[in-house]
Amino acid sequence: MRAGHLSFRVHALLGLSTLALATSCKVGPNYETPQELPAELWSQPAQGPITVAEPDLKEWWKRFDDPILNQLIQQAQESNATLEKSLANVRVSLASLGVTESQFWPTINTGFEYSRNKTNVAFLAAEGVDVQPYDIWAGGAAMASWEIDVWGRVARLVESSKATMESSVEDLRGVLISVRSQVGTGYMNVRTLQMQLSILRDAVANYKMILDLTKAKFQAGTNTQLDVNQAQSHLDLIEASVPELEGELAASIFSIAQLCGTTPGPMKLLLDASAPLPTGPETVGVGIPANLLRRRPDVRSSERLVAAAVANIGANEALNLPVFSISGNIYLASNQFSGLGDASNLAYGFGPSMTWLAFHGGYVDSMIAQSKGNAQVALAGYRETVLEAMQDVETTISSLVQSRRSVVLYQKAVESAKSTYDLAKLQYSAGTTDLDQLIMVQNDLLDVQRSLATSQGNVAINLVSLYRALGGGWDDGAVNQAAERSAGMKDPS
Repeated sequence: MRAGHLSFRVHALLGLSTLALATSCKVGPNYETPQELPAELWSQPAQGPITVAEPDLKEWWKRFDDPILNQLIQQAQESNATLEKSLANVRVSLASLGVTESQFWPTINTGFEYSRNKTNVAFLAAEGVDVQPYDIWAGGAAMASWEIDVWGRVARLVESSKATMESSVEDLRGVLISVRSQVGTGYMNVRTLQMQLSILRDAVANYKMILDLTKAKFQAGTNTQLDVNQAQSHLDLIEASVPELEGELAASIFSIAQLCGTTPGPMKLLLDASAPLPTGPETVGVGIPANLLRRRPDVRSSERLVAAAVANIGANEALNLPVFSISGNIYLASNQFSGLGDASNLAYGFGPSMTWLAFHGGYVDSMIAQSKGNAQVALAGYRETVLEAMQDVETTISSLVQSRRSVVLYQKAVESAKSTYDLAKLQYSAGTTDLDQLIMVQNDLLDVQRSLATSQGNVAINLVSLYRALGGGWDDGAVNQAAERSAGMKDPS
């Protein structure tokens, strides 16, 4: 009967707690997703290489049709240190979510203890009491005070923790996009610098030819030593630019090595040989603003932080309401070890409780005000992130359009400069123009050739930047692969 009575009481208490959980409500405001932006907010009309079609962002780097670029991005995804750090942050957020969710369940401790005791007469304030030493053997389980989430305080904390974890996942996606973009930009910069070096070396060859021609004219007595010195000076000046550009190229290669998680040596072997600058597709779709907000991880992360902040308001408002809890223990105790097997030595205690924070000196009100302020800060941050995303896309679109226009104009300028240089060289050989004119024309040709190379590089770099600005083509497959590799790493502890 006693065992049945105990079973009935336990089941009754568990039933009450389950009912309380099932009927609990969440105090505080419910989060509502911010409204999407209308399409008319674009200030950049479709023009040139830009269309309103949805962008093809999946593995965008493969659209440049460059095997080395593909290899570099794959290596960066596998070895980039910043990506590993972001993965670790996601694991921390997942663990934090688990800690918060554990508050839904009771904490039950089990244990066993033995003690040897002796009580004196003075302590008992009595005479004739046996004060011989005695043993106590005990073992059982105790449940600490278990809060029944009647007002949804714990549920709001879980809601906040989950949104924070989701924000960290979006941050990870953002890092993945950023790493890919940085590798792509660095690679385009390397190929642009190699073009610049090729142009500079061709210019050195031209200046050497001018110097030889000037020396021949001096030996023929048709010019002066001053002309020879002047030609030599210009040659030396151009040759001095070559090491500077080579140093800049080496620094760009080393930067890619760092992004790919390797040392400069292997990367230099891979990229040292010159190769054509990838051009990429002729047209790019940018879609509409609403889809942009769904694609960009920074916007998605910021939106999740707003949700987390709003959930915290309800968690703090619940502190003003009574807390319903259940606590108890069940154990066997005896003066002899063998008594632990006797059911008559069973003891227990279970029961609900209610506590209410009657006075807190404004603590709860301040916590609520703080959480509301944090929600306002998060919302303002979200709006700022949305505007920055819009600005990022439109600025990159403008840069891409203008750089492509510049390429067309510089190509015409190079053709004119080459024709002018060829004519000036013939006239100088014939003696109908002077050295200053020929050098000026050669300088103009060099300047416009380098400007063309810079513009061509800018087109490729701006195209990479546009893919990044549009959302970068993050995919959970790459994220999951990186997470699996990271999980397999040795624990630093």
